[in-house]
Amino acid sequence: MIEDKHFKGAFYHTLNELEIPNIVISIQKGDFRKMERAHDSIHECINLAPNLVNNEDDYFSKTAFLIYHYETFWQAHRSFIEALSGYYNAAYSLLRNVLELLIRGAFWECMAHKRYRNKAQNNPVKELKDMLEERLKEKRIDENELEKTSVTIYDVIRPFLEKKTKNKITTLMIVEQLTTWGIFDPISEPEAIVYDKIYRELSKNVHVEPDKTDIGRKLLSKRNLFENEVILDELTKYTDFLHKVMDIGMVIELNILEDIIGKNEQAKRWLKERLPTIDELELNYTSSKIKEITR
Repeated sequence: MIEDKHFKGAFYHTLNELEIPNIVISIQKGDFRKMERAHDSIHECINLAPNLVNNEDDYFSKTAFLIYHYETFWQAHRSFIEALSGYYNAAYSLLRNVLELLIRGAFWECMAHKRYRNKAQNNPVKELKDMLEERLKEKRIDENELEKTSVTIYDVIRPFLEKKTKNKITTLMIVEQLTTWGIFDPISEPEAIVYDKIYRELSKNVHVEPDKTDIGRKLLSKRNLFENEVILDELTKYTDFLHKVMDIGMVIELNILEDIIGKNEQAKRWLKERLPTIDELELNYTSSKIKEITR
């Protein structure tokens, strides 16, 4: 058991490193409306599935997506807190992870279902589809079980993911495939919006391009390089990205769950009730999709 004096020392040292003063400055001096909108959008995103999937069969049929989706909530919050604390590179890097969780969860969910799998287009995705079909023929996996419990896909694809090949499935390929499957509907030109404007920009932070490091940001804004300071322009820019990612995420979620929503009048009524809040948060893509589903 740690001694009390050591515990207090470690606790207060850690508390100091949380940058609480920077969080206070960010909330007090930043664009509060934009920060509130982005933060509340995280909660709207996580609350969709629990209110739309209300029986065990539907839940298990979407588990390949839902286990990824659940993690986006925590990752998005950690990203937001890093931004409020003044650690912008960490915030953006985590935000890219959030986007990847949503995109890849949707991709694997679709690959678990034949109606999507049969429309696979680019070569690495086709290779994966052929491997899946081969294992189905050999009865190594049961196709009905895959349809009913989509999370099973992760056991099936492990050999493919571990295989050393030049034909890896890239995020761009996944975005292209999801576009073909209609998972970004009603976003027009998803490759340009989701991949070029958002994913590639977030990736610059992951790959630590010089002006995407926090030191680089301080240089550009003529700040003290050796102090962690709030950069309000950067915080505003970040909150815009967070808001956009949540809007895209909810569109993905609604498209993945659309077949469930279509047969559930209670789910449709709930979506209609949420629509004023969605509009208030300016989640425009999500609003359009909800209107389409509940028409």
